[in-house]
Amino acid sequence: MVARAHDCEPVNSASCRRWLHHLARLSLALVFLSAGISKLGDIPQFAGRIGDFGIVYDSLVVPAAWVLSILELLLGVGLALRVRGSLAAALVLLGIFIGVLAYGIYLGLDIECGCFGPGFHVNIRTQLIIDLGLVGWCGLVYWSQRQ
Repeated sequence: MVARAHDCEPVNSASCRRWLHHLARLSLALVFLSAGISKLGDIPQFAGRIGDFGIVYDSLVVPAAWVLSILELLLGVGLALRVRGSLAAALVLLGIFIGVLAYGIYLGLDIECGCFGPGFHVNIRTQLIIDLGLVGWCGLVYWSQRQ
């Protein structure tokens, strides 16, 4: 028997949105998990990148590197497990990152931010664009869960 176009079930848009939501949320979680894990693998290098911005006291650079790395890891886990408030916390953290990157650009810094760990070499201008894209990605996750 040959299937005809009118014999096919229409795609359930609610089901598609649900899949879109899960895919967007889990991939966003993977971004935060991989960023946190890669930074935890080389805290001294990430601390050096934080220090390059000149906005954290030298005595707080290493603790800040630990806190940010662990926070990203926890956000990734929270997003993956659908912990309430994880998406909002991710947006707040991205807002802080965007502010720091914009400040670095304003100062004329030409440095790598270390945002995704030692193996990811991008300058702060490129990272700003990536972080703005991640904000949009958070918007997609929010929109897909509200539909």
